[in-house]
Amino acid sequence: MPLPEVIPYEGLALIGISRRDVTPPVGIYGRMWGASNHDKSEGTHKPLYITAMSIQADSADLPAILMTVDAASLGDLDGREALWLRREITRALEIDDSHLMLACSHTHASPWFARSRSHLPGGHLIEKYLQDLAISMVEVCKEATALRERAIITFKEGNCTLATNRDFPDPHDPTRYLTGFNPDVTAEETLLVGRVSRVLDGKVIGTIVNYACHPTSLGWENRLVSPDYVGAMREIVEREYGGAPCLFLQGASGDLAPAYQYVAETKVADSHGYQLGFAAMATLSSLNSAGHKLAFDRAVESGAPLAFWEPKPYAVPEEVVITADQVALPTKTWPSIGELDDQLSKTTDSFARERIFRKRSIAKMMTGGSTIDLRIYGWRVGKILFVGVQCEVYSIWQRKIRELFPDYAVIAITCVDYEAIGYVVPDHLHDRNLYTAWQPPFGKGVMQALLEGSAQQLRKTFS
Repeated sequence: MPLPEVIPYEGLALIGISRRDVTPPVGIYGRMWGASNHDKSEGTHKPLYITAMSIQADSADLPAILMTVDAASLGDLDGREALWLRREITRALEIDDSHLMLACSHTHASPWFARSRSHLPGGHLIEKYLQDLAISMVEVCKEATALRERAIITFKEGNCTLATNRDFPDPHDPTRYLTGFNPDVTAEETLLVGRVSRVLDGKVIGTIVNYACHPTSLGWENRLVSPDYVGAMREIVEREYGGAPCLFLQGASGDLAPAYQYVAETKVADSHGYQLGFAAMATLSSLNSAGHKLAFDRAVESGAPLAFWEPKPYAVPEEVVITADQVALPTKTWPSIGELDDQLSKTTDSFARERIFRKRSIAKMMTGGSTIDLRIYGWRVGKILFVGVQCEVYSIWQRKIRELFPDYAVIAITCVDYEAIGYVVPDHLHDRNLYTAWQPPFGKGVMQALLEGSAQQLRKTFS
């Protein structure tokens, strides 16, 4: 009979990784919070980066580019900056849309580089920043592809308790919820970490951290550009691997955030990063050498009969399959552009005007039907599945999608190509006075539609 063995979540491909510093100039428009009393950044906590990983089964194939971006969103739905950036990159690299994922870290301490903000204080710096960002994105993609080497990606599941539930019943008003720590609900703790090892000599050329937690350590009083907790996390992991870049992929964090958040002190963001960084290192440190399974070898008679297991080489799967398609997500009743323009003309309150403007941007996407089409990405590299979606999603999505593919590491990525369209929540929350339920245009059934679309996309990688 075959002896017991544990096969790791691995895939072998041509992989290259590259990075660029895209920290914006001091003074750029950065008012991410309505509660802020300032508009422009006044300094930098830690640098912002874009990091690209190129994946190919063969050098003759089109490269698939997974790029992480230190940003809350790529512009907004009014200017469609994410769409513009994608076109610049795919045209320069001559790749299909399915071969590019721009994954925002979702830090709320990044500049809001939307052209719709150009008239505001610090907004005069937005256009040049966008143009420079597009150039850097193209350069980093080309460099990552040029640096490709045969490498093995190895993933393993761990856990981290940084994330907590953030749907908190208002103690002073039982009719509504606040967005903040709810100690009465158990939060998703799953952490997926990956290591990219060069086949030639086993050297680690990159790492990947996939975790779901809103980067909202820093709040409305913070005046510094920052990657939030992601910055300190990267420093921890990269120090252990000789500076090899760490890609952070935001998971399904619609209902997740740190318990202590919304502060001005960057040391809080750093402490959160240390927590995630050391959790990631604990899991990375438990990995066997790339290309090795853990196999039962023999029984050893001692004071007790002992089971001796050891890592042994095996044939790492080499399939690389890249897919992406549109999925129709159901919408709720939404006011027309004309109705919202009328509301804007009659409103002077700044908070109300901002909410109306965002609703108007969403209305531009509504075609009069009952759905909005968004893209879902499904990539497979050996025994690793990457699934990417264009919205913010509650954590039940990643739990359910991982349950459907128990024999694979499922890397669940949200805020891909993100233009702040909003949240996908379970049906039981749609009728509650909850920001994540009333802010987006999606109606009941959207979570089921996203789950079904995600599962269907991943199944295509096996056909």
